[in-house]
Amino acid sequence: MTVVGVTTYLLYLDEFILALISTIVFGKLIIFHFVMEHFDKQNLKKIQNILKH
Repeated sequence: MTVVGVTTYLLYLDEFILALISTIVFGKLIIFHFVMEHFDKQNLKKIQNILKH
């Protein structure tokens, strides 16, 4: 929601370049978050499998 709010506000101020830059920066952070969460889930599954055996 932060991305939408910041981008909308910048567009409201007619700051198109800053809106684009903020979208790109926030987009990279969101993608990084989901990638790290995916790897954490994989590691948790491996640990659970090791503990079961």
